[in-house]
Amino acid sequence: MKNIITKTDAEDAKAIRLYGELFRPESYVPKSIEIEHLDQEIKLLNDLEEEKRRYAVKLKALRFNPYLNPDTEKHYERRLKQLEKEIKEVELRLPKLQDEEFKKVKDLIQSVSGIGEKTSLQLMTATSGFKNFDSAKCLVKYFGLAPRIYQSGKKSYSPGKCRTSKTHIRSLLYVCSWTAMKHNVHCRELYQRLLAKGKPKKLALIAVCNKLLRICFGVVKNKTAYQPDYQKNLKILT
Repeated sequence: MKNIITKTDAEDAKAIRLYGELFRPESYVPKSIEIEHLDQEIKLLNDLEEEKRRYAVKLKALRFNPYLNPDTEKHYERRLKQLEKEIKEVELRLPKLQDEEFKKVKDLIQSVSGIGEKTSLQLMTATSGFKNFDSAKCLVKYFGLAPRIYQSGKKSYSPGKCRTSKTHIRSLLYVCSWTAMKHNVHCRELYQRLLAKGKPKKLALIAVCNKLLRICFGVVKNKTAYQPDYQKNLKILT
């Protein structure tokens, strides 16, 4: 950047200012208070569920010990019951934080075969209902599910998807792809087409995740629930 070799906060600020003057990016729109509170509750729920899984694994391993201490076992059992209680409390609070608009958009996302309650909530809070995205391509890149190509001279290869952020949501979408490739017509066709070309199963599932995000973006922006035969009906109408 302009032959600057000095690394200071002042020089970084100048570079950022120059970038803004040249490219004029859109102003950042922060999440609403409702979305922010819901996002914090979902993160709390994820942490509680992760802690519950961890304690469950430890208790299972402990019970294989030939000299099991009953007091230790009871402590783990009490902790698991407490975590289950806290998880239910958070789950009861979640619907109260959702306004009418939020529920409508969430229902649209859940209309997509393969997307469930938990994934739709995560997508909504992470994107503020897709309001900050102008295209499905931007959305896919944001979640790190876009393929990328590296090329230099005669050397060219694809190092895989562009991993950016939102690892947890990528994991959720990957699980959703298992259901989508069985029950979602468009995702199943994509999955089978890639396998027929000799692509690895994991790559095909990542492509299904990409497809799911694009479908979700489409139904939200068009305010129309997912229709597997939408293209067919459109041809008939035209």
